[in-house]
Amino acid sequence: MLVRDLMSMPVITIRSNLDYKTALALMQENSLHHLPVVESDGEISGMAAERDLLIAAARFLQSPGEVGDVMHRGVVAVTPDTTAAKAARLLVGQRIGSLPVVDGAGQVIGIVTETDFLKAFAQMA
Repeated sequence: MLVRDLMSMPVITIRSNLDYKTALALMQENSLHHLPVVESDGEISGMAAERDLLIAAARFLQSPGEVGDVMHRGVVAVTPDTTAAKAARLLVGQRIGSLPVVDGAGQVIGIVTETDFLKAFAQMA
């Protein structure tokens, strides 16, 4: 099984210069826990996790703060042709909940999450 068989698409992304409250609202509106952060050229620059945005909300209170201030840099990404087993090992080994899926040009085309793996596992039973 390949990542292309598991990934969710289209993927919702956000820019690093947007307010963290905007990212949090976008997550809540779409029942998401992770948002890939992309630059103007569409290349991934980070990941914003719901947990980090909630921590930012407590820290910043009513002060403005950008997604770029709280996102994770050094993103681990996979391609659609990555095996599901390798992607699962990355999730476990890196202790992360999602992996952006990128094409050959580094453009985000999807996302694969722990939930996608659980859904696939549940379908096997």
